[in-house]
Amino acid sequence: MKLPSAAAIRGRIPDMNDGIIATAGVIEGFIAAGAGTNALLAASIAATVAGAGSLGGVKFSEAAAERDAERAVIAEEQQDILRSPETEIAELAAHFEGRGVNPEMADAVARQISERDALAAQLDVEHGIRELTPAHEPYIQAIGGAAAFILGGALPIAIVLVTPPDLRAIATVIAVLVSLSLTALITARLGRASVWRTVTRSIVIGILTLLLSLLAGSFLPDPDGAATGMSTVGGVPEF
Repeated sequence: MKLPSAAAIRGRIPDMNDGIIATAGVIEGFIAAGAGTNALLAASIAATVAGAGSLGGVKFSEAAAERDAERAVIAEEQQDILRSPETEIAELAAHFEGRGVNPEMADAVARQISERDALAAQLDVEHGIRELTPAHEPYIQAIGGAAAFILGGALPIAIVLVTPPDLRAIATVIAVLVSLSLTALITARLGRASVWRTVTRSIVIGILTLLLSLLAGSFLPDPDGAATGMSTVGGVPEF
């Protein structure tokens, strides 16, 4: 089985971070509203499932649109080569001249690579397309994005399950910051970026998101009914 490349792993980390932050934000908001365990679990699980489905759909649409665009470009280039092969060779030569190759050499290179595979030469040089996106790629992207989101969302949900009510808010914040730091560190290492800037950026985004969620939740009524001014006496609602 082929292992995922560093670029593929790096591309999934933002999806995982989205799951962590989005689900943790819902949990923090509901905690601020005074929600109990059942409400927290229902809200966080629903948010994770909905977020995963939404992200999967976006990933599928992006990959499918990219493939459709590539197919349209390929069809157009095929027609151009059939109608005017010399014009297409001239375009390739002009490209090489723009890169600093002298006109005679540019024309010779353009003709040589066109003799081998004119369509492939046009697609590579003019459009950066070396191969058509596989038909299964949109499904791979959709499943990968949704799975990464769910994996990220599972962390704050687990915090709700294993921590007592009075510690959930701070435990969620700590877990989110630690996980974001780790994913940012991996991203920086794989992308050869600054570890300090990458980690700091992720932590700041996470903190701001959680603070906004807490602020929004503080203005919401208690999902369990405690903030509605309603109490029960003998099982009968009393206002």
